Parts: sequence; C-alpha cells; structure tokens
Amino acid sequence: MAIIHRRRILAAPAILAASAVLGTRCAEAQGAYPSRDVVLIVPWAPGGGTDILARQMQPLLAKEGLRTVVENAAGGSSVVGMQRVANARPDGYTLGLGSSSLLALMAGGTIALRNQQFDNLVRVAEDPFMLLVSAKSPWQDIGAYLAAMKEKGGAMSIGAAGTQGTVPHLLSVSLAKAAGAEYVYAGYPGGSAAITDVLGGHIDSIILKPNETLPQIRDGALRPLAAFTTQRIPQLPDVPTFAERNINVFPHGPLVQMTYLAGPAGLSAPVREAASRACTAVVRSPEFQKFANENGFLADGFSGQPLTSLIDEVQGAIRAVGGQFGTVRTR
Repeated sequence: MAIIHRRRILAAPAILAASAVLGTRCAEAQGAYPSRDVVLIVPWAPGGGTDILARQMQPLLAKEGLRTVVENAAGGSSVVGMQRVANARPDGYTLGLGSSSLLALMAGGTIALRNQQFDNLVRVAEDPFMLLVSAKSPWQDIGAYLAAMKEKGGAMSIGAAGTQGTVPHLLSVSLAKAAGAEYVYAGYPGGSAAITDVLGGHIDSIILKPNETLPQIRDGALRPLAAFTTQRIPQLPDVPTFAERNINVFPHGPLVQMTYLAGPAGLSAPVREAASRACTAVVRSPEFQKFANENGFLADGFSGQPLTSLIDEVQGAIRAVGGQFGTVRTR
C-alpha cells in the first residue's frame, strides 16, 4: 500500500501538468483568445517602413489585450515571412503584415503562395502615390505635363522606387496609357535616389509617396502635379487627383500600395473577430491616426469582406496592367 501511495504522489505532478496543458488547449478551443503572446511577423528587414509600422502598433495592441512579439523574416520581397504565416497553425498565434508587394508577386504567378492561403483581417495602412516634378521644371500642372509627354515622343522619363511589376511602376504604365504616349521608366532601389535624379535634371518626373517627399515639397524643391488616389491626400489638400482632371489611371480597378494584417487560412470565427477587433481599434486610435498623419499615409481600419474584395480587385488590376510595360531603364 505504501508503494502504491508513493507512486500516486510521484505521478501527481505529471497528471497536473497534463491537465494544465489540456485546460489551456480547451480554453483556446473555446475561444479564450489570446491566452499568450502572438507572433507578429514582419516580412521585411528591421528598420524599414513595415517594421516601424509594426513596432508602432505593438504597444497599442497590448492595450487592446493582444500582446505581440515582433519577428523580422525578410527575403523574397516578403515571400519568406508570409510563407511562415501561411504554414502556421490557424490558431491566431502567428500573424503577419502582408502588402501589395506580395499581391503583385501572386498576381504575376512568380511564387507558389496564393491568396487563398490567408485570412486577411484589417488594412493597417495605405500609402498614396503622387506624380512629382522638380520645381525648376516648366510644367506647372498635369495638363502641361501630359502635353509634353506626347511631344517628347517616348522620351519622357518617370522614376520610382521599384522595378517593373511594382505598384509605382504599374501606375506609370497606367498614366502613359491614359495619356496615349510612350515613356521611359527609371527604377530605383529607393525614393531618395529618384529624388536626387529628378532634382538634378537627370529624369523628368517621379512617382513617390508623401512620406518620401514631404520635406522637399515643403521646402519648395518638388512640385506635386496629381495624386493617384480617389480623394485628395489629407496632408496635401491642394494637390488634385487625376480623376479631377478627367484622367482615368485606374481603368482596370484600384492600384494601391497597402499593408494589412493577415493570418493563415482557417482561423476560427472567435479568433478572427478578436484579432480584427483589436487591430481595428489600434488603427483608428488617436495615437495611430497622429502617427499616420505625421508620416503621410492613410489608416482606415478597412476589414472583413470589403477588405477581401479590395484585395481581389487590386490583384486583378495588377494582373491586367502587367505586361503592358513601356521601355524600362533600371538605375
């Protein structure tokens, strides 16, 4: 009897540990989410725009009950990190920040990932693009620019950060198609190099975001001609949209650069709703809205079926515009 009793005592810790694990799993299965830290994968290198975005969100998410550990998994223009998200267990404890860069790669069929492998939750940011020229250029408005584009007979150069197939390149394609003119595309590894060349007179124009150009606009070095948006950019209310000038740069649907929170496909409804609710509250919070305004991007917390439909539309637009490339020069 003494031996049996001793065995029961020795077995008790193991039984208690197993019960605790089982209890945690049952609680998670019953929707007690989150009960531990969530891994938030940033599929880009530390210090980049998406990484800064994630780390701005991190303490705000914690206030909403979603504690996160940010992990950078760079490579393949976000493919490496988002593959981790797609392969993760669909329990809500691995989420990632997808973007239009990933949508472009999927639309082009150059990677194995497909949008059906993700549950896309909330749009975190939309980076609007503008067409800009040097303040020394003779083109005071978009009408004069497009007239010059036709007169140059294919020699007008448009620079942007990104190679062919990226959103700014596809916007330059759409602009040239709307103008009925040829052009030369100059792809740069970053916005600063494109700005240097347009200010130096080496290229005619650039397509960049407000957060890349606001200092030069405010200093009077750059002149924004029009915005590739449906509404005027709040930080630059005097810059008209192309639509206001009856120029259709979105004939195939929206071409937008956006970042959104995604999880692996198959998240349960309670988990999906909890993660979406926390992220939406963060994106719409006064703190995050102030951050968005200071950095020249839009933050609307778009979610649910409307976000899913928008992602499908963006992929469709990218696919439609792709292949209609003008002459490309890479810097």
